[in-house]
Amino acid sequence: MSAARALTKVVVCPLCNYMGDDVNKVVEAITKATPQPRLKCPKCGAEVDANTFVTHLRRHGRISGKTITCDICGAKVNGEGAFLRHLKEHLVVAVRRGGMDVYYCLVCGAEFITRNSAITHLLKRHSLE
Repeated sequence: MSAARALTKVVVCPLCNYMGDDVNKVVEAITKATPQPRLKCPKCGAEVDANTFVTHLRRHGRISGKTITCDICGAKVNGEGAFLRHLKEHLVVAVRRGGMDVYYCLVCGAEFITRNSAITHLLKRHSLE
C-alpha cells in the first residue's frame, strides 16, 4: 500500500472536485482521471480552463495589508509571491512508492520525482505566465 501525503493541510483536486484533508481520495482520482481542458473549482464551483486554474485560485485569498489569508486552508502569508507559491502546494500530493516519494500535479495528473519539479511544472504549465 502506498502512503500519500499532502504538502499543505488541505488538498484541492480539480480532477475529482474534492477539497479537504483526505489525500487518499485525491490519489484515487489521479489514477482514474484523464486530464480535462476545463476544471471545476472545489471552493466556488466555477468552471475554469486547466491552464489558468492557479490564477483562478488567487481569488480565494483575502488581503489585509501585506498579509494574504488563504480562504482554502486559513494560512497567512506575506506578499503575492508567497501566496502563489502556497496555492501551488495545494495542487501537489506526494505518494510513497517503491521507497521514494512521487509527486503528482492535481491539475493534470503529471508525475514527478521531486517536489520542486512538480511546483515548477505548475508555474510554467498551469499558472500565471
